[in-house]
Amino acid sequence: MEGERQALLEFKQGLIDKTDRLASWVSEDRNCGRWAGIVCDNITGHVHGIHLQGSSSPDLRGGYYCDRTRPLGGNLSTSLLDLKQLGHLDLSCNNFGGIQVPQFIGSLTNLRYLNISASYFSGIIPPHLGNLSRLHVLSLGCFHESYEDTRMMNMQWLSNLRLLHHLDMSSVDLSTAIDWFQVINTLPSLTELHLSDCDLMDIHPHVPSLNITSLSLLDLSNNDLSSFMPQWIFSMTNLVSLDVSRCHFHSIIHDNMDGFRNLTSLKSLHVSENDFMNSSLVLKGLSSNLVSLMINSCGVSSSVLNSLHNLTSLRILDLSVNKLTKKIPKSVVDICNLREIDLSYNDFGNISLNYLLGDFLECKSHNGRSLPLEELDLTGSNISGTIPDFIGKLTSMRILVLPSNRIYGPIPHWIGRLSSLEYLDLSFNRLDGSLPDELGYLSKLQTLKITNNLLTGIITDAHFGKLANLIYIYGGGNNLTLRPRFANWIPSFQLRELDLSSWGLGPQFPLWLHSQTRLIVLYISNTGISSAMPSHFGNHSLN
Repeated sequence: MEGERQALLEFKQGLIDKTDRLASWVSEDRNCGRWAGIVCDNITGHVHGIHLQGSSSPDLRGGYYCDRTRPLGGNLSTSLLDLKQLGHLDLSCNNFGGIQVPQFIGSLTNLRYLNISASYFSGIIPPHLGNLSRLHVLSLGCFHESYEDTRMMNMQWLSNLRLLHHLDMSSVDLSTAIDWFQVINTLPSLTELHLSDCDLMDIHPHVPSLNITSLSLLDLSNNDLSSFMPQWIFSMTNLVSLDVSRCHFHSIIHDNMDGFRNLTSLKSLHVSENDFMNSSLVLKGLSSNLVSLMINSCGVSSSVLNSLHNLTSLRILDLSVNKLTKKIPKSVVDICNLREIDLSYNDFGNISLNYLLGDFLECKSHNGRSLPLEELDLTGSNISGTIPDFIGKLTSMRILVLPSNRIYGPIPHWIGRLSSLEYLDLSFNRLDGSLPDELGYLSKLQTLKITNNLLTGIITDAHFGKLANLIYIYGGGNNLTLRPRFANWIPSFQLRELDLSSWGLGPQFPLWLHSQTRLIVLYISNTGISSAMPSHFGNHSLN
């Protein structure tokens, strides 16, 4: 429609679009389907949706982060008010430079979906948003990133949004919104609630239950509440995902010691840094339906862990930074089904890596496929021995993290079989010998850390043969020498961080470093380079 087309063009004028994402928005083109991010009704021509979210990427932990390779910025024009049928507005993962959330958005009364998360807004979130009584989804948070400075003085206006299913206010400052608990309790349709890192002051631990019985996801993580675990959480029998990580709940009111027994639908439980989990009675109540369990930094000992039984559905287990001294009993979990294991920063008393992980030897692969383990982290766990051969059969492995232990012997040649590997950290051990050529087969590898071992020998370009995705190399503190077979070697990768301290690189400044135009960190001290650094090399954005 002509009026709405002009409204969009005026909206475009207020934006900063350095990468021409909106180049297709031209007045001569009346075909709505060709305007990037715009959805129109095929019959009436009314604009129904604006989908201008910035780019985001998966991180190594299964979450997402805004990479902002093509962000929009500037100001939001009131011309959007001319889009009378606008039901969907997504401006997330952009960069609006700290402007306030515009009040006029509260007049877009047909909105069902509003997402302005992680886009550098600041100031008080306008209560005018309470006029959006048709909203099903409201996202004002910021993906656990800490750069936004939005806040709310009170939340009473939210009680008008009776149809709300999804509310995300992660990292919005709610320290003065003392009515948050009462207001949330007036939203009967709510199924997802994200209040991570909101500086909540009072969790109301003695309230027995809430009205929002349909809630399936609750995230209260990163609020330093230092109180009892709230009773009302155990009344939410439809919960599928619960995250109270780093809330520092110190105990459970006695009548609720086995409260988790009520949460039979729970599949994801993240309770890091909560002392109340260091209890046999609490652990006994956990549901056998759990798929993801993170109880790191809870002071859990091996004797308490023995209270866990038959978590046969578990795929993700994080027991890091606890007081474990023995390997996980077979009665706790079916280790053959685990996809991610984090046992870092426990003290296993110098037992061998082979003994700690030996139960994997009994696992049978299904349909000829490899075992499903994708992530293994044993950082700083006081383990020793060589790297067991059976790890070479874990071809689904994406993340292998074994630093700061007493692991010795060579890096096995079968390392090249781990074709899915993206992150490899073997630093601060006692590994010896040279790097195997097979390392160059790891075409998905992004991060390689072998710092401070006893590695020796000659490294050639063959060791980096297929490593086109490498971004980080940390190899300092080894007696290695890099000698490319060809003087004009240009690596297939583009690094951001490189540490080859104490390697043999000289006497000439390495020509191949000239090709690394994205470097921001470079350590090449004590490498035998005696020639001057080329003047043009200073054009790099090095720290």
